[in-house]
Amino acid sequence: MSTPPTRSRAFAALVGGASTALWDATPDVITSRTARGWAKAAIMAVSLAASTPDLRAARESLREVREEVHPAEAWRALPTRNRTALAGIAVAALAASTAGVVAGERWAFRRGQARAAAGKRWPHAGPALLYGALASTVWLAPPPEVPGTTEGRQPTA
Repeated sequence: MSTPPTRSRAFAALVGGASTALWDATPDVITSRTARGWAKAAIMAVSLAASTPDLRAARESLREVREEVHPAEAWRALPTRNRTALAGIAVAALAASTAGVVAGERWAFRRGQARAAAGKRWPHAGPALLYGALASTVWLAPPPEVPGTTEGRQPTA
């Protein structure tokens, strides 16, 4: 059963979408790479601040589930070989995720530069609006259910 997003979640989705659009449109407005870097840092700070209430709520719901078995205890209970394998998988997933984000950012920037070379006006802003809309949609997607809870919210007894 799907529930409508909370007010803080809707706000985070709006700010996240706007932040994504602004992030990707900065080359059209700010020509200096250094200034773009500072602008993107500010955009990231605003986006993180807007999502803080939602992140805190998720942390609290997981804390309730975690009371049964603490993750550190579960980790120590694993054999060394399994811990090594899981750590390797985590490092590989982080590396793949980082590489994917960098590749996506470079692709979007090169595409915008190609549009600029073709004489398009606001070459990065057009696609940035689409990216922002997609980011808002992802934020508004219902969260996955947490095992041991009903509707991803309250722990079951």
